[in-house]
Amino acid sequence: MSTDVLAQVYGALAQFASESRLYELTLEKQDDYGSGGLLVEAFFADDCLQETLARDVIALSTSATIRPADLVGQRATLQASLADGSRTAFHGLVSHAAMLGSEGGFARYRLRLSSWLWLATQTRNSRVWQDKSVADIVDAVFGDYAPYADWQWSDDAQALLNAIPPRSYCCQYRESDYDFVRRLLTEEGIAWRHEDGEDGQTLVLFADSSQQSATPEDASSAAGQGLRYHAARAGEKFDTIQALHTTRQLVSGAVAVISYDYKAKAAVSASVPTRINDLGKHAHQPESYDYPGQYFYASSAEAERYATLHMQLHEARSQQHQGRSTVRTLRAGTRFDMLQGPLSLDGEAQSYVVLRVLGVGVNNLPTAAKRGLAELFGPIPELLEELAAAARELPGDFRTTVEKASASGYANSFAALAADVPWRPAHHGGEGRQHAKPSAMGSQSAIVVGEDGQDRPQGGKEIHCDHLGRVRIRFHWQETADATCWVRVAQRSAGGGMGSQFLPRIGQEVLVQFLENDIDRPIIVGALYNGQGEGGIAPTPGGQTAGAAQQPFTSAHDHAPSGQGNTAAGNSPVWHGLAAGSGDHRNTAAQWGLRSKEFGGSGYNQLLFDDTDQQGRIQLRSTQSATELNLGHLLHNADNFRGSLRGQGAELRTDAYGTVRAGAGLLVSSYKITHSAAQREPVGDNTAGIAMLKQAVKLGEAFHEAATKHKTVGLTAHTGLPDAKEEEPPLKQLQTAVSGMVGSASMEAALADAGDRSTSPGKDKLPHTVDPIIAISAKEGLAMSAARDVQFAVGSVATVMSGSDTQLATGGQLRVHTMEAIGMLGGAVKPGERELGMQFIAARDNIDVQAQAGTLDVMARDTINVKSSNAHIDWASAKKISLSTAGGANITIDGGNITVQCPGKIEIKAGKKSFVGPAQEAYKLPVMPRSEVKDEPINFKLLLSDVPGKYGRPLAERPWRIVELKNPSGDPYNPKHIRQELASGTSSASGECELDEMQKKAIWSAANKAQGTLFMVSGPNITPLVISNLTASATDMAERKILDAHNYAVSQDHLDEAHKQMLKQWAESDYENRLTGNPKNETLV
Repeated sequence: MSTDVLAQVYGALAQFASESRLYELTLEKQDDYGSGGLLVEAFFADDCLQETLARDVIALSTSATIRPADLVGQRATLQASLADGSRTAFHGLVSHAAMLGSEGGFARYRLRLSSWLWLATQTRNSRVWQDKSVADIVDAVFGDYAPYADWQWSDDAQALLNAIPPRSYCCQYRESDYDFVRRLLTEEGIAWRHEDGEDGQTLVLFADSSQQSATPEDASSAAGQGLRYHAARAGEKFDTIQALHTTRQLVSGAVAVISYDYKAKAAVSASVPTRINDLGKHAHQPESYDYPGQYFYASSAEAERYATLHMQLHEARSQQHQGRSTVRTLRAGTRFDMLQGPLSLDGEAQSYVVLRVLGVGVNNLPTAAKRGLAELFGPIPELLEELAAAARELPGDFRTTVEKASASGYANSFAALAADVPWRPAHHGGEGRQHAKPSAMGSQSAIVVGEDGQDRPQGGKEIHCDHLGRVRIRFHWQETADATCWVRVAQRSAGGGMGSQFLPRIGQEVLVQFLENDIDRPIIVGALYNGQGEGGIAPTPGGQTAGAAQQPFTSAHDHAPSGQGNTAAGNSPVWHGLAAGSGDHRNTAAQWGLRSKEFGGSGYNQLLFDDTDQQGRIQLRSTQSATELNLGHLLHNADNFRGSLRGQGAELRTDAYGTVRAGAGLLVSSYKITHSAAQREPVGDNTAGIAMLKQAVKLGEAFHEAATKHKTVGLTAHTGLPDAKEEEPPLKQLQTAVSGMVGSASMEAALADAGDRSTSPGKDKLPHTVDPIIAISAKEGLAMSAARDVQFAVGSVATVMSGSDTQLATGGQLRVHTMEAIGMLGGAVKPGERELGMQFIAARDNIDVQAQAGTLDVMARDTINVKSSNAHIDWASAKKISLSTAGGANITIDGGNITVQCPGKIEIKAGKKSFVGPAQEAYKLPVMPRSEVKDEPINFKLLLSDVPGKYGRPLAERPWRIVELKNPSGDPYNPKHIRQELASGTSSASGECELDEMQKKAIWSAANKAQGTLFMVSGPNITPLVISNLTASATDMAERKILDAHNYAVSQDHLDEAHKQMLKQWAESDYENRLTGNPKNETLV
């Protein structure tokens, strides 16, 4: 039977000439496709905006040996005859080919003709564009598909693209080129359509479907001045539309969008209402609210534009039309005018834009051939329905379309939109959202790069960042570093004037996450180690003994690490545990911390923690001048190597200059206090020091009484200076300072107690010095040594006391100089060693005792012995010498006379007595030097003015006072904090503050003894008074420029640079302005 059917089919097709065919298929390569080539039996086409075009062609051939692989990849053209006898062409690329069946050398094939855009669905890429426009990005992607690709931008699209700013960062990640371009264009509201011309198919990209430049008129509509709404009948001159119905859908009444701009620290938002107002009074239209992610909109105008696109997307899908027609030229992306439509008013033509066309074509084969082919390979209608079933959202009445095509040769189902309503594309699976689903799948790592994209630092250029602390990175999947964006770096803590900061350096690997899982919004959340410390064990390839050990394999010691070679150029942790051969390192990863690195060098700063059991330690270190603080179990440390023991406790060291400064006081003590989890004594506990000072006070009192009793100079440390106004003498004052007790309930209570110099103990009190003193308490001994000099200088009283002996020893000379008396008292309690009260011995050379401006008294209760072992004793006087006893005997040598007085007898014993005439011999007496220190007047320049500097206006007749506070942190307005008032008065007409001599001396003394506690108070103004400088002229002492009132001195010439800078900073802060020069010689700008 099949033989008869084949004969019947062959006979029918033999009479079927190409001129009479409705459809004809031609391929690029003219191979042997059987007699007459491939004969089109039928086709199914799915032409839709923003999709790849697909036409499945069912073709017959008298050759069953055509290989589908030979068909794939060829350009093909499907020609269709129109109602007026002309032909139109559909171009495409054969993307799929299959044999559907064969019988007796006769075969049926299926060929899918796709747009060249289908090629983009087969390519997956990951790449980045930076500072490129949408057009530039799309052109770059499509350019990879030459020579197949042909595309163009419509005029309306060009206008839109000119208004869209370039994309600072755009990433395609693990997406096909098709999905990426579709996503990119959909975000901007740009669509495409396929346009067939004589030379092939062109992809036309447009922005506004309501514009003629975007959607040209259909060829049949243009030829017939519209398409008639009319039943299809034989003999019709033009193709017609047979059915059209409208669907309406409830949509959002408004679209609101919002995004956060981290640069502007503000949200950018917009809201756009719908233009649809004919849904009836019962229609509820909710709002669509979308947050596309951070920094999505640069301005409110841009946010409004994207909200409008989103609203237009909803509106276009709320009022669409579905229909059927026989118009063979109907294409997606074209428009037509419908005549005599069911919805037309007064016969006016209605304009529509075609969104999708599902077309079916059946060739006009002879009836016998159709019957035979159906018997051999199956009926065409069923095959067409099977092909159409794979299409998405197939209309429910599509079978009617297939039946119509089987009867008339062509029919289609189409979707359309009113031409004046803009159509916007939507993302696949986007659930109506404005932006596509996130494409970033978890975290990624990347390499930090420099300005030119290099991933290795160049000398000292190890970091490349902008003013926001962002760095540039290159993902591992990027081919080049040409397109890298500025990426923010997440910090552990960040806030206004607070937080931490870590900036990854060039070459470091970082961990990157994506905000909202948006691949275009990367953010660095951390850094990664990607290297290892090579070394430790020398390599033995093949089991053979290795050669000489190289540097990475040398043994570590106290001053050099090993296993840190990093020959792979990776970034390894400085402290890592259990590396190969690390047993001798004594490091089980107990070390951890933070380390920075010097730009272009090997120096670093680090904070190291060592949690080794029973050997905990902390190190804060800078290689600059070997400056470090070590706490706990002190070790030699060389990176990963824990070396030998250095000690226990704390070490603070530097090879440069060091300073310890405490504004409220400092305690250095070797007395141990309880500090455990169960009990912790107060930080300021100085019980031992207080006890020793109490002993010193008692000792001073006892020795002062002894000195007074023995009529020598008393102890000023006990009595105080004669003209001092302190409430307590120095020793007692120091005892009070170290015995201070302050309240622990609040800082205010503590400051109040410190200002009151409170020493009263209590349960809620803590020990704290009440004056800014430095107290040193040593449990055993205090050693002080200097390779050169030791200088002690005090402003008031210096006291050296000991409970036992005090020794002064020097390898050179010992000098004791005073401006007033020197009092020395020995044996006040008991005789010393060898029953001596005081002893002066010169082992060699002379002893010179002089009273250069007064009397020299030598007195003793018992005998006075004056002896010379090897020479003579000279007694000389400018006037007379008198020797007397309590019994009345006297010898007086007066001028040239000697008088001998004796109430008893005179005995002269000599071996020879000679009395000769008068004689005279002059004796040279010493000349005593005289010196005088001039009491120069102390000059003060205190001036009250409204603004600082020489441009200030004097404040006349203003009361003022100068006070000394108990400590520098006190309040000059609080009487409890004031130790004494030194001067007061009213400014003169020129604003000057005049002082008498007593006031000057008192201020001078206080300024020397307690700097930082003197203030001038005038109304709301408080001005600190400090010693500026002491200058000497060629004579002994010239003018002293002592005190300078901050802000009120006429001239700043006598100030040192540090003082000038302090005044400059004060003025800039107080007046919120900037100074261009010296603070009191320049004007504010």
